[in-house]
Amino acid sequence: MSASTPISYAQFADWVQDALNHLYDLPRLQNHPLAGLLAGQATTRVQRGQNLRRLLINAILSMSPEPGTPAQSPDWRAYRILELHFIEGQTPGQVMQALGLGRTLYFKEKARMVEALTQMLWERRAELFTLDEARAEMPARDSVEELASIQARIEPLNLGQVLDELCAMMLPLAQAKGRTLFCAPDAGVYVQADRVLLRQAILDVVGHMLEVSDAPVLALAGFADARSRGVRISLQPTHAAVPESTWALAAQLMRLMGGEVVARPGEIRLRWPAKGASIKTLLVIDDNAGLIQLFRRYLTGHAWQVISAGNLAEALAVAAESTPDAVVLDVMLPGQDGWEALRTLKSHAHTRHVPVIICSVIYQPELAAQLGAVGYLKKPVTQAQLLQALASLAS
Repeated sequence: MSASTPISYAQFADWVQDALNHLYDLPRLQNHPLAGLLAGQATTRVQRGQNLRRLLINAILSMSPEPGTPAQSPDWRAYRILELHFIEGQTPGQVMQALGLGRTLYFKEKARMVEALTQMLWERRAELFTLDEARAEMPARDSVEELASIQARIEPLNLGQVLDELCAMMLPLAQAKGRTLFCAPDAGVYVQADRVLLRQAILDVVGHMLEVSDAPVLALAGFADARSRGVRISLQPTHAAVPESTWALAAQLMRLMGGEVVARPGEIRLRWPAKGASIKTLLVIDDNAGLIQLFRRYLTGHAWQVISAGNLAEALAVAAESTPDAVVLDVMLPGQDGWEALRTLKSHAHTRHVPVIICSVIYQPELAAQLGAVGYLKKPVTQAQLLQALASLAS
């Protein structure tokens, strides 16, 4: 269908919803009606699918709230629904849990944001869905700049967790093509990467491999050796060469994350230098066991392990045995002055040089800074706020 073919808004909205629901099913996107509108007949099917995926991802990213918008605002919550569900591929249940939403509010907000996204694309349809051959053949400059801007999100990632999530997502697609998807993630392999870009790179390679190869088994595994660590995606039992088109987009994404793609007969490796990311230790000083468990859940897969103490004396004993990389301190400890506890931590031999982040229902960041704290988290704390606070320690 050409860009000049009359279509109704209702038909266009149905196509947008379908494309979003199959954002990482490359074969489906290659033959999607929107891909035909986007690239016409001037590009290959693979390019049409990649262009459509890129456009939809950039459209979602463009709906991000203005800088300075509070992380807990309704605007951020609504945007995160789109990002977590469509870009990161999380299930509705996972998104509801991550954002603390009930079922009714989740689906109401999701529908509202999808409608806003569709309306934006409809209003710009003459611009977005009329690409000439030269524009369709080259990577969109805005897309490259958008991806480059996401480098600030690079953090330690547990490859085992990333592959577990992706394998569950890709299994139906492999089964529909009569293939076996075998996953053997190594929970001990960590890399410095952007979670969204890494997932896109893996999904793109897997989608292409399922399309271009008739191998009955596709295997994904984390690996670590003396020189590198990363993800190995291999065809079994064939050892035929994998076409470059299979990993061209992944190579671009890996470069943005400081990694590379290595192609071997029947195998693609997304890898980083072996220096990788070591697991760091976070000491949480709080008498609330529920908060400790919450922080452990927040940091699963992020190269942080959580140890805890219910009071200052216990914290100093724990720190003497295992020097933490960071401390989160509640200033409302039972029977103790948390501010005095902070002063003690900043003068004690085992914790003097350890950065301390205050976490409390009371918001007094200036006092905390004067007493030596490097950050402040006001309860209740979201996962994004905790990760941002810890990431700032390395900057």
